[in-house]
Formats: sequence, structure tokens, C-alpha cells
Amino acid sequence: MNLSRIAVVALGAAGLGLAACHGSGVPSDAQLTQLLHSERATPNDPKAPLDAAAVNCLRAWSGDVELSASLPPSASGEAVKQACKTRVDGWIADTARNPDKLAFDTVAKPPAVKRAMALLAEHQPLNAMAPKLPTANEQPPSAMMPGGGQPAAPAATGPVDMTEAVNAVNELDGLCQKAKQAAATDASQPIARYASYCDKRIEQMRQRISMLQQRGDAKQAQMMTENVRRTLEVGRKLALGAEAQPTPKNN
Repeated sequence: MNLSRIAVVALGAAGLGLAACHGSGVPSDAQLTQLLHSERATPNDPKAPLDAAAVNCLRAWSGDVELSASLPPSASGEAVKQACKTRVDGWIADTARNPDKLAFDTVAKPPAVKRAMALLAEHQPLNAMAPKLPTANEQPPSAMMPGGGQPAAPAATGPVDMTEAVNAVNELDGLCQKAKQAAATDASQPIARYASYCDKRIEQMRQRISMLQQRGDAKQAQMMTENVRRTLEVGRKLALGAEAQPTPKNN
């Protein structure tokens, strides 16, 4: 009888251990950082800066009124939520970012989102309020850099609506993928020039938009929106040029 009781207790303890491993606990700081780190950060850096747009996305999907209340419409609208979830789902499926196979629902739960928000603030670099442009060797063509660079960091005046800018950056992201495909097949195409720096440029825009959403004023938001709009117009023209270009014939 005693042996039977011991066996039951042992099985119960094992079951509890498995539940702890596979349960819905809060991911560790290391797991959240590895999953949500900025695209320009060093992989596996425990202090890597987090992607602000991704954290805002989790806030929007958390179902917690307190976490989503301060988000502007451009970060909480249904279309934007679906677009950002697609982006984060791509990271969820990336074994390099998510070796422990965390589910979206797990990282979007309020406790995990609150921790991600804290890590976003803790890992923010000192110069994050004024993101640097690429170095001289990485400088993109001037046509893709309207205004000659980024405006100064915004004043802390409150959330602003940047729906148009967010949608434009999402479209630019699609053009970036087309540029990479063009560069891989025929680097002479005009749009292929965009492939070498589009990821960095888009990430800078997303960071800037996120800061403006939280702390920018209407004038700065309009300036940024116009900047993104002009960049998108140039990207569209390059894409149209690539589509119009005849397919090279094999001799």
C-alpha cells in the first residue's frame, strides 16, 4: 500500500513538472528579447533593443484595456493589427528568433506584454531618440532619402495618429521584398538598388513612427508622414520600372 501511494505521489509530481514546462507561464526576459529584438540588433544579445512596433502590436492584441488604451488608432486599428500580427507571426515561425517555439497567444498575454514593455524601455539605447542614418558607405541614393535625413527627436507632447504613415511603411516593406527578388535575379534593374538598404530604412521609419505615436506633436507627425509618402512614391516608380523592363533573353 505504501509503495502504491509513493508511486501515485511521484506520478503527480511528474505531471506538475510537465505542466510547468508546457504551461502558459510568462516567457523569460531572454526569450522575449530573442524573439522581439530589433532587426538591426546582434542576434542572441541579452541586452538587444526591442522592436517598438512589435511590442505595440502585442499590446494591441493583449485584450487588456489598460495596455491598449494609450495606443493611437494607427497602432490599434483592425487592419493595422492584422498586418503587425503577420509580421510577428513570421518571427514566431523563425527558429533562430524563437527556438523555444513560443506561441503568439503566449507572448500576447498581459503579463508577457507588460514585461516586453519594460524590456523595451530598459534596452533602449542612449541614442534611440535620434536614430542614425547609414554610414557613408551605406548611404542610399538621394532619391530615396527625401529631406536629406530624419528630423530631430519629437517633444513629449502626447500620442498622434499616423495611420497613413504606418500603411505606407507596410507597403514599402512589400516593395523591399520585391527589390530583394529583383537583386537576386537581375541586379541591373533600378529597383534592385533598393534591396541593399531597404530593411534598415524601413526599420528606422518604424522606430520613428512609434516614437511619434507616443510622444510626437501634430506638426512632426505630418512631416514624417510626408517623408514616408515621398519615399513610397519613389519606391512605386522603381517597382513600375521593374515591371515594365523586358525579361532578358538567353542567347
